[in-house]
Amino acid sequence: MTLIKELINIPEQIQQGDFVLRLAEDINRPEVVLDNYVVTPELSACFDSALSFIGSAVQNRTSKASYLHGSFGSGKSHFMAVLHLILQGNPTARGIPELAPIIKKHNEWLAGKTFLLVPYHMIGAHDMESGVLGNYVEFMRRTHPDAPIPPVYVSAAIIKEAKAEWDTYGDEPFFKRLNAGLSSSGGGWGELEAAWDAASFEAAAAAQPESESHLRLVSTLLKTVASSHAEVISNRGGNFVRFDMGLSLISQHAKALGYDALILFLDELILWLASKAADLAFVKREATKLTSLVEAQSAERPIPLISFVARQRDLRELVGNHVPGAEKLSFSDSLDWQQGRFNTITR
Repeated sequence: MTLIKELINIPEQIQQGDFVLRLAEDINRPEVVLDNYVVTPELSACFDSALSFIGSAVQNRTSKASYLHGSFGSGKSHFMAVLHLILQGNPTARGIPELAPIIKKHNEWLAGKTFLLVPYHMIGAHDMESGVLGNYVEFMRRTHPDAPIPPVYVSAAIIKEAKAEWDTYGDEPFFKRLNAGLSSSGGGWGELEAAWDAASFEAAAAAQPESESHLRLVSTLLKTVASSHAEVISNRGGNFVRFDMGLSLISQHAKALGYDALILFLDELILWLASKAADLAFVKREATKLTSLVEAQSAERPIPLISFVARQRDLRELVGNHVPGAEKLSFSDSLDWQQGRFNTITR
């Protein structure tokens, strides 16, 4: 007699986490993503919608964002991982029989296109800037170690302005002013507390943003030639440029590396906001930034920025009954304005 266990691989033990796909980690393991993945007719329609959405953004050269809506455990992360592999050209993902008509439908515009696909895990992020811009920097360090550092740090803008002043006034006046700040710097840099010259300035400017020499240079600039930036950094907080400006900068960075589009898979972003629900001011401030994924207020984005945001619940549900009616209405109105600019794919 044939036993069920001889037909189906049934593990002797399972843990709750065995059924959870971790997008940022598992995306580099196609066999984990695709093993036993079943494409239903509903899923096939979702993949068609997602590829049509991306194709529209690429062909019209416009930034777009879409919610991937579904309940907990509905497979949103898994969907994003398989979509990631399809866009990468993974032959196993593109060879899924149920997706054959969809792949054929979109092959013409997909041909020859290169996408920079960046998966995100937002839980634990300090704000949108550190979560999106900071993780982009870390992703590029891992995958493109020889590429220039994306200029999304505040220090990049400070150093750029300082170099412009250097070009205007010349070596002697510039470094005289720069080195005037050394005596009042507190001496916290130990033996590194030496006068700046052209060679040491360029070396520190090109160093990693977290390196000691780079931080020392920025500290000196903030006390001297870039003192006006100190108050801005203090008031806004963080090490990154404004969110919408940073998105333009990473679009320019990806374009310089030869990509046709930058695709952000923002997993657990709504869960991250939900974890901060007790702080309504934080939720309103960070949720408002989502609009920048679609609308650029600063520099041009040379390649489209295409974002998929996993969503388990409507953002309105994050506001509890303890919030006064006027504040709740204001939050709801801002979300209506924002969500009118987002596509939705229901998983």
